[in-house]
Amino acid sequence: MNKAELRQKFESIACLQDGDIKLEEAALVIAAETQPSFDIPEFIKHFDELADRFEHSYDTNTTLGISISSLIEFIHSEEGFGGNEKDFYDLDNSYLNRVLETRTGIPITLALVHIALGSRLNIPVSGINFPGHFLVKYGDKPNELIVDPFSGRVLSEPDCDTLLKQLAGPNAILKPQYLEIADNKDILIRVLDNLKKIFWQEKSWDRSKSCIERQMLLKPDQQEFLIQLGAVYEMQGNLPLAQLTYTNLLQDSDDANLKQLASKRLLAMQSSSATVH
Repeated sequence: MNKAELRQKFESIACLQDGDIKLEEAALVIAAETQPSFDIPEFIKHFDELADRFEHSYDTNTTLGISISSLIEFIHSEEGFGGNEKDFYDLDNSYLNRVLETRTGIPITLALVHIALGSRLNIPVSGINFPGHFLVKYGDKPNELIVDPFSGRVLSEPDCDTLLKQLAGPNAILKPQYLEIADNKDILIRVLDNLKKIFWQEKSWDRSKSCIERQMLLKPDQQEFLIQLGAVYEMQGNLPLAQLTYTNLLQDSDDANLKQLASKRLLAMQSSSATVH
């Protein structure tokens, strides 16, 4: 598929009900748009093959807890998936096809491996939008287990509290919402966020804009994406379009903070223009 076809495919995915989205397919479509073309169905088939290998290697007719520990062992020990500690911000870590090829990634792409295999093996696996470090949850209460997909380690609640303090500082407090299950569209937005941060640092404005556009397809009501879009237009030197984006946000948004941000950007643009002329 070319870029236009891939964007159309992603738009069709974004229009689905959240529970109908196949995360691994959506993540592969995201990856394909900014890489040389690859066969998406072939990588989806790779997940099927991994699930088949697990079923042939482990007794799946055991209790949920044993199945969970077996699947974690299979993913991280037998198949060798793990976090890329040496080069965390390598783009390949955010592309699910490359994670399948290299067996290394970041928490959210490795979480997608857990989720994809869980769905094929009828083991409930969900994503957790933990601040700064994506996690997965196996099973349901009272037998649920939280797993760090970067290391394959099962985490207790005190472990999660320690992790949060490492990420956010010693005064951070573990809140119940930090361990809530993330919906599929929020997971895809976080995948795109990781890519967007890398592209932004590289000053790759077209690719940053592409990430924002797809996030807006997933959550069209989240107007903070418009602020980011306006910033990209500014970086590209398209000041009239940036001004129009901020002005529309001022007129349409009910969010006082976003309106203040848009107003500040408009004032900064006017000040810059006055200085130049």
